[in-house]
Amino acid sequence: MGWSLHHPHGLIYHAPQYCYRGYTLFANLRGYDANLVDMEGRICHRWHWPGGINYANLLPNGNLLFLSTAPEEKLPMTGIGGHAGGLVELDWDGNVVWEMVNPWVHHDFQRLGNGNTLALMWEELSSEMTSQVKGGFTTPDDPAQMLGDVVREFTLSGEVVHEWKAWEHLNFDEDVICPLEGRREWTHGNSINVTADGDYLVSFRQTSTVGIVAKDSGRFTWKWGP
Repeated sequence: MGWSLHHPHGLIYHAPQYCYRGYTLFANLRGYDANLVDMEGRICHRWHWPGGINYANLLPNGNLLFLSTAPEEKLPMTGIGGHAGGLVELDWDGNVVWEMVNPWVHHDFQRLGNGNTLALMWEELSSEMTSQVKGGFTTPDDPAQMLGDVVREFTLSGEVVHEWKAWEHLNFDEDVICPLEGRREWTHGNSINVTADGDYLVSFRQTSTVGIVAKDSGRFTWKWGP
């Protein structure tokens, strides 16, 4: 596996007999636009945001919910993949209908059926806990407090109605950081989803872990990895 030296643009392959017809939403990383394209590669709709659009989701009502670009100020998570400036919702015409500025949000998020928003967040661990986390490679610039993952549910007014802190349910001897990863974070959550039972499905890059978490107890009911 490797990076291609050639980057053709536009539709480069389409086998209609194997495709499920529909639309595809994508946003260019560190860009300012989200595009909705059809099966022929034509841009059917485009949203623009001067604060940058990273990961984006199309909501059932046609609005766009996305992570904005990370701020320029130096923060504990600056330079880590998935870092953002907050969450923004635009209507079909590009008007702001909701915005939450928070540079601790990262990677994945979901608008729930009750109107609340679920998102992955970072939080600094204590220096004592950081020293107990095993694995990963060290550098002279490693922080005294590494970052941990939190799943938070927000109302539209920004009130936190539920949160799950990953480190409270991890084991220092079992949840070891991959030796190819650094020690700025323990887990590095990449995705969050809600199961049919209302529990959380999470994935962690640093520890090569996928798991289901019971929302009521916070415990893992199923876990694969590391």
